[in-house]
Amino acid sequence: MIRRVFSTIWSVPVTRVLAYLIVLFVAIVATENAMLGLAIALGIKSSLGQMLVVEIWHMFVSVSLLYLFLRFVEKTNLIDSGITSKKMLPELLIGCAVGTLLVIIIVTLMFLAQVYVPIKINSAQDLLMSAFVLFFAACTEEIIFRAYAFRITERAWGTIAALIFSSLIFGFAHMLNEVGGAPVMEKVVSCAFLALEAGLPLAACFVFTKRLWMPIGAHWMWNFFEGPVLGTHVSGADFGNSLLTAKMVGPDLLTGGKFGPEGSVICLAVGTLFGVILIFMSIRKKYWLTFIEAKKLQLTEKLR
Repeated sequence: MIRRVFSTIWSVPVTRVLAYLIVLFVAIVATENAMLGLAIALGIKSSLGQMLVVEIWHMFVSVSLLYLFLRFVEKTNLIDSGITSKKMLPELLIGCAVGTLLVIIIVTLMFLAQVYVPIKINSAQDLLMSAFVLFFAACTEEIIFRAYAFRITERAWGTIAALIFSSLIFGFAHMLNEVGGAPVMEKVVSCAFLALEAGLPLAACFVFTKRLWMPIGAHWMWNFFEGPVLGTHVSGADFGNSLLTAKMVGPDLLTGGKFGPEGSVICLAVGTLFGVILIFMSIRKKYWLTFIEAKKLQLTEKLR
């Protein structure tokens, strides 16, 4: 009886995603100080350099855990979750172009609305290091939310359920970010915005290609241009020295408040619109799995 109840609960993809997230969180918390110690022992003194070591470790832990969960829990492989060398470079570059373009459109609209005010151009000596840090951070998040959460949910319940679930957990995972003492409700609203404006288009990139490279590229350049280049907060995080020094003026609904542009209705409109367009393109190209098709696929796999 107990085994049957456990088996039923474990068969729900949400349960397995939560298990993956809990194990990953524990592994990272247990080892993060050791990685910082390693960075210091290697003579790395800058905070960005130390952060790079930590982000590389986060990616290694997340992909290693992904491999273990896929092999022993899901009975599948990394290729089925979109990690393959096929079309890696072109799709990564397309994703980079998409992420860059989206942020430029968003910040341009903010500039025209007079809520984004550039002040000066800096030397931005840390720009390259910031790019490396954000690349590995993007890889880690896409492994978690697209390669595992999206893919196993899609296999069980279809693409629509996977889009909704992966976007929501992606957005609300950022509740863990320190947002300069912002009230909880402000963080809740900003994370809900993030689920739509970033979670949805990143998941749509994965649906459109069935590989991880386009969402990684889009995620990477979105964060890179938003923070280190254009000088705004990235999901509440301040990256310090940036290529442009800028200030945000006006109502939080337009500026995003302490969360940065991602908490604004401008970003919400642009990001969500792109996500919806890419979803419709995926439907037209039949890159789509309905709930019924997902159940038939599961039945076929059981009969093998």
